[in-house]
Parts: sequence; C-alpha cells; structure tokens
Amino acid sequence: MGFATAALSVLAVLVVYIPLARRRGRSRSHVVIGALSASYANGGYLGLPIAVYVLGDATFALPVMLLQLLVYAPLALSLLDLDVSGRQPSAIALALAGVRNPVSIAAMCGVLLSVLDVDLPDVVAEPISLLGGMAVPGALLAYGVALRFGGAIGSANRGEIAALAVLKLVWMPAVAYLLARFAFGLGSHEVFGLTVMAALPTAQNVFVYATRFERSALLARDSIAVTTALSVPVLFGLAALLA
Repeated sequence: MGFATAALSVLAVLVVYIPLARRRGRSRSHVVIGALSASYANGGYLGLPIAVYVLGDATFALPVMLLQLLVYAPLALSLLDLDVSGRQPSAIALALAGVRNPVSIAAMCGVLLSVLDVDLPDVVAEPISLLGGMAVPGALLAYGVALRFGGAIGSANRGEIAALAVLKLVWMPAVAYLLARFAFGLGSHEVFGLTVMAALPTAQNVFVYATRFERSALLARDSIAVTTALSVPVLFGLAALLA
C-alpha cells in the first residue's frame, strides 16, 4: 500500500497545482518544475535516514524513491526535453525522450541489476561508485552556489512558492494520512510512516533538473529552501500527533 499511497498523494497535488498554474498562463516547463517542487519528496537524503533511525524500517522510503526514480522523474524530464526542443508531447515523443534520458536509463539499469542480482566487475563498478559518491556533494555545492545568486529567497514568485509549500507540507501529507488511515485501513505505525514520507521537503533533484534544462531554476531553488526550513516543525508536529 505504500506505493499506492505515494502515487495517489502525488496525483492529489498535481490535480490542484496544474490547473491553477495553467490558468495563470505559466509555460509548460514552469508547470513541470512547479509540480515537481510541490510533490517531489526528498526521499533519499532525508527519507531513508528518517525511515531507518526514526521509524525503524527502511521500506517506508522505498515506495517514494521507486515512484520518483522510475516513473515521476523520467516523465518530467521527458516533458522538459520536449519543451526545450520545441516538440509537442505525444506518446511516441515521450517514449523516445525517455529512451534518450540518462536518468531513465540509469534507473532501469539499476533495477534490472538488483532484480537479477548481478555483481558488476570492479573495472565497471568502481568508476560508477566514484560518480555516485560525487552526486550528493555535487548537488549540494551547486545548490549552495545558487543561493548566492538570483536574489533573496522568495523575492520572486513569492505567492506561488507559498502555495507550493502548502501543497508539499500540508496537502500532500494530509492526503497520505487519509488514504493510509481510511482508504487502506493501515495500522497506526504504518499511517505515521507514510504520512511522514509525504511531508518530506522538496528534493534537491528538482533544482538539478531545472538547471539542466535552464527552466525555472529560481522557483526550484526557493521551493527547496522554504519547504526544507518549514518541514522541521511539520515533522515534529506529525510526530507529536501520530507517533
């Protein structure tokens, strides 16, 4: 039920944000980055440690990570790729863009290697391990540099950033709680865990995607900063109410 809860929580955010953003005349790429900012949780850097050391079960973070890496990120990146190249989205165009997307390819290769229990030779595994070790520090450095430029946090799109924060930290965990508690009838610990995973702040991956395609990077930067700061009282509040 964890995967279903994560997927439906994301959909609940998208059905609210996308119509509002399109009504305000936002571009397709802006809508994609905004949607990610409102629903793409920091399941790796924060979700896994919280799942392991607080919830006592790493599997709480796995549905969020699998959904984002295998479905959500490839779809969003394909849409951004089509927007940059000026092509109209279609099933064939999305499929071709996904095949060319290194994130999609890497995610699928990782899943296949894990399922098939394949051990790569050292000559292949070591360079991949080195690159993987650079990923988190590289993203943090890039984000830190971005904080120095582009104005103060929230100086642009202030109203939209506030709305994105509400969607990410209030609406999304509320939907996850209702689904886990009433739709799926899970136990209190499972409800708490799934709600916490939904209340995680926006992942820094969104900023990486935005800068890669040079689309709405400030929106992603500010959303990450605001949701990360506000997630602390939100998570403590959830712990007090549900733990």
